Amino acid sequence: MSLYNQRDLNDDLNREYLPSYHSSRFQNSNHPNQAVQENFIQLTLQHEKELTSDPGIVIQNLRYGGTDDRQVVDIFHLKTTPPTGSPLFVYIHGGYWQMLEKIHSCSIVGPLLRRNHRVAIMDYNICPQVTLEELISEFKSFLAWIFDYAEKTQTSEIHFAGHSAGAHLLAILLNVPHITTPERRLKVKRLFFICGVYDLRELWPLTEVNPNNILGLNATNSRALSPMLWNYPEVSVWQAGDTHLYVLTAQHESVTFIEQSRSFSECLNKAGFSVTFKMFDNYDHFDIIEETAKDDSNISIYLQHALL
Repeated sequence: MSLYNQRDLNDDLNREYLPSYHSSRFQNSNHPNQAVQENFIQLTLQHEKELTSDPGIVIQNLRYGGTDDRQVVDIFHLKTTPPTGSPLFVYIHGGYWQMLEKIHSCSIVGPLLRRNHRVAIMDYNICPQVTLEELISEFKSFLAWIFDYAEKTQTSEIHFAGHSAGAHLLAILLNVPHITTPERRLKVKRLFFICGVYDLRELWPLTEVNPNNILGLNATNSRALSPMLWNYPEVSVWQAGDTHLYVLTAQHESVTFIEQSRSFSECLNKAGFSVTFKMFDNYDHFDIIEETAKDDSNISIYLQHALL
């Protein structure tokens, strides 16, 4: 499986938005960018297989919308962890809104389970089966659903993380106060935006990222769907709940991706959120997620400390 077109790119701007071209790994391969992607797929599928074959782990497959599509979520917890009353960690996968699924999203699960969290891995319909605007509407339905689920299961606190396009989707939580009540939002403690894309204005015309405009974007809605440009309402509710935001990026990302994370962090800070920006040395767009499967990796240790 290849995440991006493998032909040589002459367009520097297209390269800026293709993370696999900026990794320092697999440089002895004929196609290092392809090797990075294939390694990501292989490792994440391996992590999913390890979880699903572990008799000590309970997995619930639940539907938050639709009937026979990808609007589903897997809830993981150890048999020794109560299914109610424990903290809940929600993860949103990337893939430029057009690739990957929840089976490629389980790397982060194991260490969290061992710290007595329940972990929700959501899936969603991808483009071009839906437009990005339609996907966002479905994501809002998921947010309403996950807060209902958290209340029904007496969740002690909720944390969210999104990677790449998933970080873009996660930003919607901060911009739609009507999705849930202020009382429910007080349960949200930590949000992790990992190697995300937050400004779509430059991205949408790029043929390597948005071939045949499968995202359904234009000059107008690309601006409206860019978290960097939003006016965030009701920040005081997040302040009251002691919610902290982490905008994380990797050393081996493109200049554009790093600057988008830095600028998004500054945007959130100016809006009044409590924000930490961090660049991780020696990681790229892919192994920053692969390494979450290891309890002793730099990214896992950072997440563990943030969740204390």
